[in-house]
Amino acid sequence: MKFGLLWHSFSSGNLGVGALSISNMLLIDEAARRKGITPEFLIIGSSGPCDYPPSMERFNYEFIEFNEKSLLKSPHKLIKAIGSCDAIFDIGEGDSFSDIYGSKRLIKLLLSKGMALMGRVPLILSPQTIGPFKSDTNARAAAWVMKKSTMVFARDHQSFAVLEQLGVPNRDEVIDVAFALPFERASEMRAPGRLAVGISVSALLHHGGYEGTANQFGLRADYKALTDQLIEALLGQGHEVHLVPHVIPLGFPAEDDFAISQTLQQRHPALKLAPRFKGPVEAKSYISGLDFFIGARMHATIGAFSAGVPVVPLAYSRKFAGLYESLDYHRVVDLKTETTESALQKVLAHLEQRDRLKAEVEASSEIIRRKLAAYSYALEGLMTSLRQGQPAYQE
Repeated sequence: MKFGLLWHSFSSGNLGVGALSISNMLLIDEAARRKGITPEFLIIGSSGPCDYPPSMERFNYEFIEFNEKSLLKSPHKLIKAIGSCDAIFDIGEGDSFSDIYGSKRLIKLLLSKGMALMGRVPLILSPQTIGPFKSDTNARAAAWVMKKSTMVFARDHQSFAVLEQLGVPNRDEVIDVAFALPFERASEMRAPGRLAVGISVSALLHHGGYEGTANQFGLRADYKALTDQLIEALLGQGHEVHLVPHVIPLGFPAEDDFAISQTLQQRHPALKLAPRFKGPVEAKSYISGLDFFIGARMHATIGAFSAGVPVVPLAYSRKFAGLYESLDYHRVVDLKTETTESALQKVLAHLEQRDRLKAEVEASSEIIRRKLAAYSYALEGLMTSLRQGQPAYQE
């Protein structure tokens, strides 16, 4: 059977998108093979400056780009490609099925889903953040698409609540699939007797939002000032501080974590700068060798958490709290409610309690296993339905 993986990418400079893509294809492939199905994949999404394809020896896949240019130039090619699939698994790049990033992105997401529905191809929304929707019109459009979908998987309880509010019947709550991303544990990187602390600095927040928007996400804390103060405090305590870029789109300095991290290192030469990673597996492997992690890039924090590293996520949207509350982990520092000073003090207090945080991370591992198993079981059920040719969506 041929499965379209919509809004997945193995070249995106956003390594969170890459982590989702690799993990979701792995889980779908395993579920299909358990049901006696040999899958082939069509990756449909954005291209980027990186290249981290999974092994072609195991996976059979092709790629087609979906962007504004391809929509205008050859929409029929996209429609035909989507229509050639036995099912579409749409992960929405993790959190794009919302209008917090602007209506333009949401419209593109809705158009792609509409192509599947028009072709009567079963549309499954893989685990992702659903909403928030600031506009009632956007919420109604999203609800219509989801009600026509075969299944909608939320990756946290807040997103699941949105599905309930919108009256989406074919819904389930599981977990972010990036927790299943494989990695190779790094050896200790720190100097003897020093604590290795990683920081994932977000260029997006550092610049205030997309295209220099002033405080697009309505933060109460001054993220730029918080980053500087945090670095100074950690270095002042004698820790070995690693900057770990996780979104690295070459040619887009407003979103390039590596470029911002280089600037910070120039101001604070004692900082260690992680390399411009070749892919999400390499990034997670690097993070696994740290003692403590702080990050405003959610999938960088997921990489740390799923590698057993105590972590403090710095939240700019509800997706952070929704995900970590679902894991019974309550160490998220919300930059929308905390001041710069209170956010700094909370992070440093969590650092002092790192052994307790590590124990909490380990305690959550059973929840992660259970939720990943639930998604795998649901995928097996979908495979059975698809093979039997059951209706693509509810009338």
